[in-house]
Amino acid sequence: MRVYIGVDLPEYVKQSLYESQFQLKKLGLKGTWKPSEYFHITLEFLGELTPESIPLLTQVIDTAIAGKRAFRLTIDRFGAFPSFHRPHTLWAGVGGSVLKLNQLQSDLHEELKRNGFELEQSHFKPHISLLSRPREIGSNLKSFLLRRSGKFTVSEVILFESKVVEGKRVYPALYRAQLKR
Repeated sequence: MRVYIGVDLPEYVKQSLYESQFQLKKLGLKGTWKPSEYFHITLEFLGELTPESIPLLTQVIDTAIAGKRAFRLTIDRFGAFPSFHRPHTLWAGVGGSVLKLNQLQSDLHEELKRNGFELEQSHFKPHISLLSRPREIGSNLKSFLLRRSGKFTVSEVILFESKVVEGKRVYPALYRAQLKR
């Protein structure tokens, strides 16, 4: 099974990001649009794991978040990987208590390593993917402004599975770990 650990977004934030996608579509962009129901912030991608590893993984998540309090984030910028000159992914970035988000991800990463999970070594850059493999970019995307969605609270860390059901990729939650209120 293919799994990752992430943070889900409230519906009003997803709706705001969907409206930003709509504005981008009006600019003529094409590519693989991410469905709004699956907008999230990935904390750690684990790839293929056996179902037998899930109990240990849930314990690792619980250990990594123990004592951590919920915190607030905002959607505050628009960006591209690797750059706007040659974008592979267009994304929305986060602001607010980003230091707390980074610490959460770092603690999770270290606890996963300590327990023998193989991890990507890339630098953590919190974002929400909006469009993959963009094509027909005719406008200056650097000046594009996302719809403001307001603040939201990160109150849980979720273990997601990524699988294909009836030809469509879905991301069911396998486990939810609550942060302190």
